[in-house]
Amino acid sequence: MIENKIKILPNIRKLYSGKKLEKYGIYNDLVQVTNTNAWDGSKGWKSPRRWQRKSWVFFGAYSADIFVGFAIIDAGFLGKAFCYIYYPKSGKILENGIDRPFAFGNEFEANLDSHWKLGKYQIYKKNGKIHFEFLGKKFQVKVQCDNNDNGLSFLCPSTGGKRPFHFTYKNLLLPTQIQLTQKGQKQTFSDLYGGIDFSKGYPPKHTNWNWTSFIGRLEDGTPVGINVVDQFNKNMENVIWLDTERILIGDVLYSYNKPLTKSEWIVKSVNGNLELKMNPNGSRKENINLKLIKSKFIQVFGAIEGKIKHKGTWKKLTGFGVMEEHEAIW
Repeated sequence: MIENKIKILPNIRKLYSGKKLEKYGIYNDLVQVTNTNAWDGSKGWKSPRRWQRKSWVFFGAYSADIFVGFAIIDAGFLGKAFCYIYYPKSGKILENGIDRPFAFGNEFEANLDSHWKLGKYQIYKKNGKIHFEFLGKKFQVKVQCDNNDNGLSFLCPSTGGKRPFHFTYKNLLLPTQIQLTQKGQKQTFSDLYGGIDFSKGYPPKHTNWNWTSFIGRLEDGTPVGINVVDQFNKNMENVIWLDTERILIGDVLYSYNKPLTKSEWIVKSVNGNLELKMNPNGSRKENINLKLIKSKFIQVFGAIEGKIKHKGTWKKLTGFGVMEEHEAIW
């Protein structure tokens, strides 16, 4: 097994009791209660609820036939949502996005089982599955996935002012089905894997990260999911899923050049047991600068190959995914 010096703690139901946080660390499965009333003040427009607390749900599925990215974000005084469909074989991309000030009410608690709704976007649970829907004019997409107990929750320290923590939950290799409708024509994609990122808390006002989300297989056919990040959440959330086995891999380093959409991206773990490479064949960009809020990112996507050292043996992996450079002031 890849060296793992960080202990996975037992599942907990909620992040805190009163205003006393649980121990920073990595917890098994999903923390069910992420209520933040103790830190959100009056929840008026001047409160930490509006100026510091951020929450989002991102879903991604990547395969040789289709990529889907879907997110709804409650950034306090701004609500955002986006969806994109990318066809690797043709390079065609469909995308939509909206921004709305104060899109979510003061009392919106933003749990993974909450009903997230923004314009023509929504996320909800039904019959034990998590649904992601965008019903636009040019295209409509409906995604459903089965969550399971193989996810991990990360309670991470934050920095700056009185920002107490940032929480994130990650789970990959989730059975997924996608229905896409365009110009009256429906396509269904089954037998896919997807991944969920649910995050909530008080990240640093000036936040940077590099991030990778990958879904593929080892050369022996074992399903592989990878989530790694650098410069954010103390690099705690770096995990490999080998089928149902979860492996913590520690810090990773990114290497790439400008322009980012043309450069080879290389990710290596500091402990030397993981290597990933991507030559992008698609990308999404955003550059918003409203002084009070800034979001500048480039997300590249395509085929990814690499290797991991598992139980003393190097094993090749291939698959698809996204890599990202992101700077935010929020």
